Amino acid sequence: MVGFTLPASSTAKLTVMDISGKVLQMVEGDYSKGYNEVRLSNIPATGVLYYQLDTPTHSATRKMVILN
Repeated sequence: MVGFTLPASSTAKLTVMDISGKVLQMVEGDYSKGYNEVRLSNIPATGVLYYQLDTPTHSATRKMVILN
């Protein structure tokens, strides 16, 4: 699960990548103002992954660790 906060309702795209930049999952949707969560499914990797959140006005990339 990846959580994020938006200052206003917006469309957003969440992209999960491995350390080499290979896209593992992409989720697009309309999200409300405030805190939102996206459930990740079928992530085949463990270890360090990156996720990028893109909205029409902002982009942010963060690191996460997946443990099984």
